[in-house]
Amino acid sequence: MKCDLHLHSDMSDGKFSPETLVDMAKQRGLDCISVTDHDNFEGTRRARAYAREAGIKYVVGAELSSVSDGIDVHILAYNVDIDDPSLAAAMAPVTELRDKRNQAIALKLAEHGMPIDLDGLKAHGFVGRPVIAREMVRLGYCKDVAEAFDKYIGADKCCYVRTKRLTPVEAIKLTLQFGGIPVLAHPKQLHIDNRRFEDFLKPLVAAGLSGIEAEYFAHNINERSFYNRMARKYKLIVTGGSDFHDYVHGTEIGAKHFSPNGYTRKVLGI
Repeated sequence: MKCDLHLHSDMSDGKFSPETLVDMAKQRGLDCISVTDHDNFEGTRRARAYAREAGIKYVVGAELSSVSDGIDVHILAYNVDIDDPSLAAAMAPVTELRDKRNQAIALKLAEHGMPIDLDGLKAHGFVGRPVIAREMVRLGYCKDVAEAFDKYIGADKCCYVRTKRLTPVEAIKLTLQFGGIPVLAHPKQLHIDNRRFEDFLKPLVAAGLSGIEAEYFAHNINERSFYNRMARKYKLIVTGGSDFHDYVHGTEIGAKHFSPNGYTRKVLGI
């Protein structure tokens, strides 16, 4: 089974619609995908409906942002019951925290002579730093998205803002609250060594973490081996994906798929 369980649509900071991602995945011979937009389930809702029509297996998903001791930790929330009417209320604080951060970034950009119309961006949907970066390019403040991050809105740059976020345990509990399967996304991006990683992992497992994205497209052979070993040790599922946003961020759909093991397929129901 060829899978890509980490995709982003234009309902967060991706370029393509959820339906287009489904079409692209099918054209590239994938059997199962998940649209895991940042901090919202709207893209995955649309992709699920379209995937049924397209005849491709689908896993409901989202990527929840959290912070632990200054480290950004992302939790992939799979198989959440998105039809539960109380989900929207539970997600409201997550959206509010992101909105406050965006407002603070916009204020700093204005102070540096680079005003943006944040309300205008919000009118078109989700707004995160990549969306802000693309707007900075459109307005001529930067030559490309990389420059926007490297000079202004990347970590510790002059217009960077770190605001309150969920903790990883809170993100895990939110996922579990709605029947979901919480998975640690792209562990390489934590930038912690192997010994510290296991110490970091243990309390998350105790809180209910169910998996590790060991087969993330940017992991090398040694990293994949280590994270797979951690998954086996703590009886976690293993997921993987391209983190495709566009042809710059992530890798192209189908270029690097992963084949889930029997335990992962059973837990995810694919």
